[in-house]
Amino acid sequence: MTQCLLVAGCPDLLLVVQTSATSVIVEWSQPSGGATVTGYVVHYSDGVNNMTERVPASFTSHSITNLTRCSDYTFSVEAASEHISGLSRTVELSGTSELSVNVTAEAVSSTVISVQWDHLRACSPVSHLSVKFSVKYTAVFSAVSEVINQTGELIVTSTEAMLTGLTPYTNYSITVAVVNEMGNVGPYSYPTTNRTLEDVPGPVGAVTASPSLSQVTLTWEPPLMPNGIIIAYEVSYRQTASSEPETRVNSSALATNFTTESNLEEATEFIFSVRAYTRVGPGNASSLTVATLAADSIPTLIKTAAIFGIGSGAALIGIITFGISIACIVFKR
Repeated sequence: MTQCLLVAGCPDLLLVVQTSATSVIVEWSQPSGGATVTGYVVHYSDGVNNMTERVPASFTSHSITNLTRCSDYTFSVEAASEHISGLSRTVELSGTSELSVNVTAEAVSSTVISVQWDHLRACSPVSHLSVKFSVKYTAVFSAVSEVINQTGELIVTSTEAMLTGLTPYTNYSITVAVVNEMGNVGPYSYPTTNRTLEDVPGPVGAVTASPSLSQVTLTWEPPLMPNGIIIAYEVSYRQTASSEPETRVNSSALATNFTTESNLEEATEFIFSVRAYTRVGPGNASSLTVATLAADSIPTLIKTAAIFGIGSGAALIGIITFGISIACIVFKR
């Protein structure tokens, strides 16, 4: 790796991937320190010819085309500034490797993604009859929850694969490489990203209730596994001792995750249920048994009266609570 003690700092060369017999994609990260970068210069060489291509400062990737088929190349990226430039490490790329290119992916369901690709054979005239493919996938982002730590690899003998057991509504980064008859794995393809479809959500969490004489206020947490975008919550309730159908109340997921049900009977036990909806449908309900309060179970409300008396020599403030009089006298001179 080139040692950089330069004003512009050194970009980190992250990825060099051959996308066809004559083209590659180069990716890098911006320097973490140093002077302001005014642009990048991508250097590449076939050992005889040294070439450069300039890239704007806002870019962190670049596609290089018109390479010579079956030739080996080296790549590096230079961060330019008004003063001195910083050069990344150099990456070598073999032009004779067998490649998996034109990788495409399509979500089949909430847990399955179908992957297809083309096999670009090596420049060698030797035919590889027992070639296999390694398909790697990683969950990179969930649109509705924290990043999920899920990776996997599938070995197949054809140019297509079905990735199963995935997490609903989650983005997966997918790459494919050729595995020859000796077990050697070639360079992986440029990553393609696809998201699984939505599914019904999991149950809501942490349902709590605050009862009073004739009403109950419910609050709940969103599902730990939303499996999509929550579009609504449904709250239903019925008396524990009743065989009548449940009363249902819809609550907008965008507005709140609580609701207050009023005009309930006093001193009565109810079963409340809450479930979340995605566009696919409702998830399983979470239930809670709650009893409204009886009138004689609530302490008498504090009755307070304030009396103000102002005289020529004093101000009197009296507070009467539960029939007990407390007087505070402030003298003025």
